[in-house]
Amino acid sequence: MKDKNAMLAAMKKEIANRHPCKMHTLHTSGRACYFGGGTPSVLSIDELADLLYTVKQYYTLSEDAEITIEANPDDLTDNYLEGLRYLGFNRLSIGVQSFFDHDLQWMNRSHSAQQAVKSIEMAHLHGFHNINIDLIYGLPAMTLARWEANLTQALAMNVPHISAYHLVIEERSVFGRRQRRGETFNVSEDESLAQFNSLLDAMEKADYEHYEISNFARHGFRSRHNTAHWQLQPYIGIGPGAHSFDGKSRQWNINNNSKYIAAIENAGTWFERETLTPREQYNEYVLVSLRAVWGADINHIRTHFGAHFANYFLQHGEAYLKNGYMNEKSGVFTLSRKGKMAADRIVSDLFKV
Repeated sequence: MKDKNAMLAAMKKEIANRHPCKMHTLHTSGRACYFGGGTPSVLSIDELADLLYTVKQYYTLSEDAEITIEANPDDLTDNYLEGLRYLGFNRLSIGVQSFFDHDLQWMNRSHSAQQAVKSIEMAHLHGFHNINIDLIYGLPAMTLARWEANLTQALAMNVPHISAYHLVIEERSVFGRRQRRGETFNVSEDESLAQFNSLLDAMEKADYEHYEISNFARHGFRSRHNTAHWQLQPYIGIGPGAHSFDGKSRQWNINNNSKYIAAIENAGTWFERETLTPREQYNEYVLVSLRAVWGADINHIRTHFGAHFANYFLQHGEAYLKNGYMNEKSGVFTLSRKGKMAADRIVSDLFKV
């Protein structure tokens, strides 16, 4: 990483600047601390120790706090895993993406399928039992058979949490640039739905809870960090591009390394902030709650956003109840299996514009 020392110094200064001379509790209860949103495993154990020490200077973590680090498979050597355990990291999120070299090469991943398997095996040996692996489906040329083989391999690794995401082509990503150069990444809706269906079947058969559209966990292994986000609990993000939320407003840091460092070093403003309107708060609640197993509670909508929003939700959700895309029990609305396959459309229809 270019200017890594300057970046680490800026991040430590931001931690101090956010709440100077005062102890605060992270995530209110101090039960989750997450190193991610990039590739923190490029940092050495000493650098991670320095950052974690700074966090603990200003925030109180509970004794059973879930401390997660995202890592690439090729970064997880024996010595690195031993160092992570020594520092107190107790959860790994490993960016496997696929157990096929063809897919990994197409995605420009630096690791091989063999390294992916080896990294998970070593993590188990070093005492990491709370492990997530990321998988991607909807890739060009990924057949249903190869996706199902990916799932079989993932389940064989005995990890308690699996995140599976459909490939999304973002304009500023490497895939977006490749698409502008003429490459096509078209995957039919039927292919996508078939792969999503096979994902649901495999996870259900293996007794994983489908607790969010893209996330599956065995009992007791939901991600605390992600769950805090999806339940709209307050959180603090540190570093370039990081987001924070206090329940009513959002803050996001400069998404440029050199500008972020300069702003911190020169006591400038390194973030922007917006206060969410009642409409935006309602839309956000609908978005995150309907994607999750706990669903959208009409009484919560009525109490927190008003009768107008509750009536709007009921009016626009009625058709989805009748056609079986949504279920309702005691005023809580959840997506059915076929509703999950149309989640984006349903949520969009329930947004107040």
